[in-house]
Amino acid sequence: MVWVWPLWAGPAALPDPPGRFGFRRKYDIHTGVDLYTYPGMPVLAVEEGTVVFIERFTGPSAGTPWWHDTDAVLVEGPSGVICYGEISPLKEIQVGSTLAAGDCIGCVKTVLRKNKGRPMTMLHFEWYRHGTRQTVVWELDQEQPEGLLDPTPLLEEALRKAGYSCV
Repeated sequence: MVWVWPLWAGPAALPDPPGRFGFRRKYDIHTGVDLYTYPGMPVLAVEEGTVVFIERFTGPSAGTPWWHDTDAVLVEGPSGVICYGEISPLKEIQVGSTLAAGDCIGCVKTVLRKNKGRPMTMLHFEWYRHGTRQTVVWELDQEQPEGLLDPTPLLEEALRKAGYSCV
């Protein structure tokens, strides 16, 4: 299985910590991979699938007022469930929508309210086993949540397929 790169353009490499999967942060362990990009960057489906859930992902409405409001779209396809987080979904994207690989899901939104010297806009990308219907929090000093997978190897392969050599 080879995924389509999930951003319309770049980046040419996966992030350094703290944007990597499994990175220990102040309050939790990072559940995905942050793909740093520009506000408004189109987000593409990495494979065919069906939208199984749309949730508030960050911001005051999601219980994290230190970030801007963003959403996450969960799409179940051949490899499992992909979470495309910190985005603004297209209006026509609804639970039950079917997508082909490369279809636009929405656009990346600026998530950070405060400049910490790192990019403030990113696609937060998570991967789960089939049947997952919402994202998880990976608490400090806890085992990796059941069903949560590391998307790094498949993202690296998608980068190579897209012609980026600096993986």
